[in-house]
Amino acid sequence: MQTNPWGTIRFTDKIALITGGASGIGRAIANRLSAEGAHVIIADNNAEMAHETVAKIEAVGGKATYIEVDLADDESVIAAARAVTEKFSALHVLVNNAAILRTGKIEDGAWLPNWEPETAIGLRGWVLITQHLLPLLKQEGAAIVNLSSEAGFLGRPGQWIYDAIKAGLVSVTKTMAYEFVEYGIRVNAVAPGWIVTEMHYGGASDPAAQKKALEELTISSCIMKRLAKPEEVAAAITFLLSDDASYITGQTIHVDGGRWGMSVG
Repeated sequence: MQTNPWGTIRFTDKIALITGGASGIGRAIANRLSAEGAHVIIADNNAEMAHETVAKIEAVGGKATYIEVDLADDESVIAAARAVTEKFSALHVLVNNAAILRTGKIEDGAWLPNWEPETAIGLRGWVLITQHLLPLLKQEGAAIVNLSSEAGFLGRPGQWIYDAIKAGLVSVTKTMAYEFVEYGIRVNAVAPGWIVTEMHYGGASDPAAQKKALEELTISSCIMKRLAKPEEVAAAITFLLSDDASYITGQTIHVDGGRWGMSVG
């Protein structure tokens, strides 16, 4: 098992699947769960980044597996769930994290091309993979965390589809909590604020410089006046997935530095 700087070991011999686990918050979750003893399954459609994440986890003594999945493709989702079922006898942790963000204002109809891919990846695909992994999740009891967003509580011009999906996931989380409780499965959501991830710096001409600028940026839209690191969100998610949160289900935890008002950026 890899070195664990946090001092907690809560997932020994547990199997954890993270969609979108190859980068950003998903990768931070995978690293944290692995450090606490879990065998992590990176479910992603970016094979290069996924293999890199798996290799880094294995290099420090952790256990990781890559499963290819395209959440926009029902057959791919079903095939991925089948592949997990063939390899593992139980699943103890599921983190529904993968999503995409496109922009388009309601007035000019620029949102129309975005509806199908955004909702397929960020909502339909999440529910479908949960459905097909449910037999594994029921084997020994489990915990699920869905990634919502502060955007789902604020609303932003030009990003209404993403924001509506993230708002809807709060309701889906409660529904899952009700439907799965009899199987010993808890379901919660986390709503992060503005996080320094590849979504915000990956497309820059100098990603490293942009990342550094974001990490040093002072903002006025949250009490703590800074952006979060992916590891800070991963810490809250890992808590909810652990037995330390055994009496918490159907909730949405805001990890936003005390965010308020209109989103910045």
